[in-house]
Order: sequence, then structure tokens, then C-alpha cells
Amino acid sequence: MLCVEKINNDNMDKIISFLTSVPSISTIDENIIKNSAAIIDDDKVVGSISFEQYDSIGLIRYFVFKRNMSNELLKNMIDSLNTTAIQKGITELVCIADNVPVFELFTELGFKEINKNIFINEEKSINTSYGNSDFLSKRII
Repeated sequence: MLCVEKINNDNMDKIISFLTSVPSISTIDENIIKNSAAIIDDDKVVGSISFEQYDSIGLIRYFVFKRNMSNELLKNMIDSLNTTAIQKGITELVCIADNVPVFELFTELGFKEINKNIFINEEKSINTSYGNSDFLSKRII
């Protein structure tokens, strides 16, 4: 049965194993994984999302899920992540969408497009590899 769980000692290794099975993820930062929620199906991770904290902003990281997940289940996972974020003093979650389906998914999950004129590592985002990406945000408090 599918259910959403917050990260804990019992499921951390499963989440890391799930993420390392994704070819596009080369390294896993366990400090980011500690800010995770996951979708579990009969003791197997089938979706995960986490955030990296920057003061009161959480940057969405490691958002991976099996393609057949319903938007309702993904929303429940985001809601679980919101609870963790609020406990850590996060007031806003931000994500980078590098394609239309990801952009549409995040807008369906309540994120709004924000100005792309931001800095990444002290360089304007339009001058980085994220220059063609969209940036979205969601206030959680």
C-alpha cells in the first residue's frame, strides 16, 4: 500500500538506495536527505523529495518519483515536506524547473513562477546552466 513517510532512521537507507539508483544523481548529500519525505510502497521507496536550507528558504532537491504517481499522492508528499520545513524555520520553498512537465507539476502543487533575475553562486542565474530554467516558489507559512 502506498503511503507518505517523513525521513527517519528506519527508512533513510532505503531513500538513499532509491536515489542512488537514479542515473542522473551522482552524489547524495545526507544533510539534505535529512529534510526528506518519501512515498513508500510495501516497504520500497517509489518517490522522494527533500530540501536544502538557506536561512528561511528551502531549495527543493532530490525530487524523484515513479511516473505513475498521482498528483494527489505527490501533494501529500509535499505537505509532509512542508511540515518538516516549518519545524526548521523555513517560510518558503523554491524549485528550479528545467522543462515544461516539471514546471506544470510544480504549478499544480501550488508553486508560483518567480523572477529569474536571481543570483546563483554570485552569478546571475541567466548566465548559468539554469539560464533557460524557470524558478518557482511557494510560501508555506
